[in-house]
Amino acid sequence: MNPPGQNTPEEEPRESVGSSEPADATERRTSPERPPNAPGDETFRQRAARRTERFAHETAEWARPAAQRTGDRIVRLVRRFLALLATLTERAVQWLSPRMRRVHERLVPFVERARDGLSPAVRRVRQWLSPAVERLAEWCAPAARKVRQRLAPAMERARTRIEPHLSRLRAKLPATGGRHRVSPRARSVQLTAAATAVGVLAIIVGTAGQGTGGQTTTPAAHTVDIPSQERTQADDPGVLSAPAPGKDDGSDKSSGKSSEGSERQSRSESRISPEAAAAIGPNASGIDVSNHNGSIDWNRVAASGQQYAFVLATDGGNFTNPMFQQQFQGAKDAGMLAGAYHFGRPNGSAVAQADRLMNNMGSVNDGRTLPPVLDLEVSPNTGGCYGKTTGQMHAWTQAFLDRVKSQTGQQGIVYASPSFWSNCMDSSQAFADNPLWLASYGVSQPSVPGGWSNYSFWQYTNKGTVPGISGPVDMNRFQGSGSDLLRLTK
Repeated sequence: MNPPGQNTPEEEPRESVGSSEPADATERRTSPERPPNAPGDETFRQRAARRTERFAHETAEWARPAAQRTGDRIVRLVRRFLALLATLTERAVQWLSPRMRRVHERLVPFVERARDGLSPAVRRVRQWLSPAVERLAEWCAPAARKVRQRLAPAMERARTRIEPHLSRLRAKLPATGGRHRVSPRARSVQLTAAATAVGVLAIIVGTAGQGTGGQTTTPAAHTVDIPSQERTQADDPGVLSAPAPGKDDGSDKSSGKSSEGSERQSRSESRISPEAAAAIGPNASGIDVSNHNGSIDWNRVAASGQQYAFVLATDGGNFTNPMFQQQFQGAKDAGMLAGAYHFGRPNGSAVAQADRLMNNMGSVNDGRTLPPVLDLEVSPNTGGCYGKTTGQMHAWTQAFLDRVKSQTGQQGIVYASPSFWSNCMDSSQAFADNPLWLASYGVSQPSVPGGWSNYSFWQYTNKGTVPGISGPVDMNRFQGSGSDLLRLTK
């Protein structure tokens, strides 16, 4: 311990009593690391900035509730405006609909007269151009076939990759009713507005299409040229009608096959009453529908004069019409004949696709079911023949129809267009025993391909209008009498 008053090296020097140096200067001198304007030495600018920031924060806190209330009021006003606009639109559509309907009805006679006046000229122009068009088509066919054959493998590979996704999407669409769900009120406004907007145009296009695509009363010359079953059998061997009992058809078939045919014919005749045949009448009109046609009022369809309906059952190897049973049985319940068709895709097993069709049809023997139909068309994705040669297409079709024959005992109906049969089937004559459902639009008398001498059904337009069905529908005409049509049923 040191004596009092004696300095040691460890003690800090004391400040002299008479020193005039400020305390902060002394502190800076003794602590040189402390910067100028350190906390506690705030400048006027810093104080102003801090106070401004605090004022802005307090102002924002005060204004936030008022801004929120203002935003809520604007949203409510916008909603009210939109609801008012929807109401006004609906009322305007309701007010316009009957007036547009009356305009529609008044325009129909003028459009029909214009169509009738133009039809002869259009027919002459078509007849004049037809030879040149056919020559051009024949000249281009080889080159087009080569191009399709070269492109078909690549397009088929792409289609094979995409098809599973598209099939799953198509299977989902009918269940949801479309891509988007819409409220019933909005859907009503949309549909009514659309009908009002395009009403006049639909009349012009629809009546013109009927004028060029086949008349609904007498679509071809043969409609008034078949007064009786005997006349049909004598003059038109392509019509599906069996020889009358007791008549000799002059064929060289074996007695066993002849007796089997006679037995089948006798059973068929026992089901056909003169009243039923007369109710159907000759050249019966019918329709074909799919899930795209939606719900159908079959009683109205039957009341409009349609005698039969073909319904899409299956497509390829995985799609099934979700509305098949509803449409198929609905047509029968309304008193119509009904048949099921399969959209064939020859890139899969023919037997498996035939089984899918018949499994969906079920076991039917009600006397109102038409034979199963094989729908043959070009590939929807490539426009070609599914990458197959004509020989492969022939073999696939034969396998499908043989399966139908073995399972049902009926000759399956073949649906095709002349161009498809020429390009993809090489105008094969091997299927002449199967009824032909011919697709040919815009002609007064279709040309019959392959080995058929005539068609059984003719799909003459895809823009028909039938009460009970919303939108356009495919229209068909049967070639023969009511008895001939009933003989096809099972």
